[in-house]
Amino acid sequence: MKEQPTSAPSKDKKKWQIGSYEDRVQRFYGWGVENYGDYHGGYLNFGLWDDGNTNYLVAAEHLISTLATRIGLNKKSKLLDVACGLAAQDVFMATKFGCQIDAIDVTWKHVSLGRARVDNAELAAAVRVHHGSATKLPFANHTFTHVMGIEGPAHFDTREDFFREAYRVLKPGGTMGLSDYILARKPKGLLDRIFLEAACFLWHAPKENRDTIPEYEQKLLRTGFTNVRVDAVGERVIPGYYFENKRPETRRALPKIRGWFATYGGAVIDYVMYKVFRLGVIEYILVTAEKPKSKNK
Repeated sequence: MKEQPTSAPSKDKKKWQIGSYEDRVQRFYGWGVENYGDYHGGYLNFGLWDDGNTNYLVAAEHLISTLATRIGLNKKSKLLDVACGLAAQDVFMATKFGCQIDAIDVTWKHVSLGRARVDNAELAAAVRVHHGSATKLPFANHTFTHVMGIEGPAHFDTREDFFREAYRVLKPGGTMGLSDYILARKPKGLLDRIFLEAACFLWHAPKENRDTIPEYEQKLLRTGFTNVRVDAVGERVIPGYYFENKRPETRRALPKIRGWFATYGGAVIDYVMYKVFRLGVIEYILVTAEKPKSKNK
């Protein structure tokens, strides 16, 4: 018999204060999402584009599988997936790795559609989707064996607050795996600064999260994590996603899903992200870190 989930999912939609960071992020990411359906398999990540692959679904699941394998996900795992999007990745992980999952997202439309996806996959006994904030996790200390965050931490207010919360809810000896965006280097000139400011503004990324790899590692260590590993993989991620969104099929599909305003606004964001990456200012990373087995913090 499968182990039951750690807690019942909240049915309540959180009422973020109007104008708060959570409210702004929820409105930004909720725009037109109710029309996504099975477009791109319900995945929202940039994908990991290896071995000449040009298929988005393959790249998206390759990214998830790579990170899940790095943190040792298995059928005994109790995973917290933070910024879960439409929960497609949770259906995938529960099916492939047999783990129990609590998923959480700040955007109510993501949560609502994610719950429907889980129900349709007949995985309600394994996956629960919650509405909430990554920096104020609604779970008890030492609840999970694993924490995962795919591309969400750069948007959290702040990333370091999330690190502290992730550390708190992890069991001693637990492991965290992230994919994230960081500074490859500090901006040097006006062009660097213009594109970086534009990317952060358009993407709702707080200034406090503009870390280089050494700064990122230091925040994890300061929180209490050990065995920190950070790998830069931007060349395997950002170009593939950028050119996927430039494909004629994608350009025809997105206006029907998100409307013209959100589609072309998204195209601007994609271009700015790609440009700032090509300038060498940002990088995409895969991260693993462990909570020590002793309960010293």
